[in-house]
Amino acid sequence: MAQYSNVVAACQPNLLEQVYGASKTLLHKLFPATCLLCLDPGQPPRLDLCRGCEDDLPRILSACPNCATPVADAGLPCNRCLHRRPAFDGAFVPYRYEFPLVELIHRLKYGGQVAIARILGTLLARRLAERGPPAVDAIVPVPLHPSREARRGYNQAAEIARFAAELLQLPVEERLAERIRNTEEQAALPAVVRRVNVSGAFGIRAQKPVPPSIAIVDDVLTTGATVDALAQAFRRAGCRHIEVWAVARATGTGIPAAFAVEESRQR
Repeated sequence: MAQYSNVVAACQPNLLEQVYGASKTLLHKLFPATCLLCLDPGQPPRLDLCRGCEDDLPRILSACPNCATPVADAGLPCNRCLHRRPAFDGAFVPYRYEFPLVELIHRLKYGGQVAIARILGTLLARRLAERGPPAVDAIVPVPLHPSREARRGYNQAAEIARFAAELLQLPVEERLAERIRNTEEQAALPAVVRRVNVSGAFGIRAQKPVPPSIAIVDDVLTTGATVDALAQAFRRAGCRHIEVWAVARATGTGIPAAFAVEESRQR
């Protein structure tokens, strides 16, 4: 005869989880996802971007495997990487930093619309998943200096990384790296000065060993100076394999002047 127990099995949700799940389902029905770009229905259950607008985003189809700069020949390094390879092993950036991604990223970073991180993190994770399972042990968002993060209220790279990691089933090491020097605003500096500006700006906390393989995540990859400086710090800490992931790649064109000026004031 079968024996029954009042003990809840480990695989069964507890009461709190059941209430939370029911509440989420109700909220999704009451407030369905709506595309922020065209106001059509979003993608269930909670992505505020419709499939049509996702498909229309400016994709990078051929890029340098080292730094993700768009190039004519897929798989071949760009001229800059032929002369100086970055400290990281490779980069993946699925989109060009053009409209409408410029507006979405700008609203996330400077408009306080943190919910947009779900869209950007989901887009990054979906494009990564199309390549196959990521070969990294953890995701590390580019840290902000504490004073800048306090002014903004959050770190946009960490918010994007959190949603990407959820879909990719990877841990996020948000506090593993730190920005130990409050550098000048990168967007306000010429490209040749940016590398000097972030040199030595990052440190690795020594509470535990660094993962052997990581992906550094940021919202936009421009010259690559910031992620290169962070990768150097991880190399010194013993990390063996480092990738860089970002949502969009700035190529010097397609960036509205008003956004560029605003970023130079606030970045």
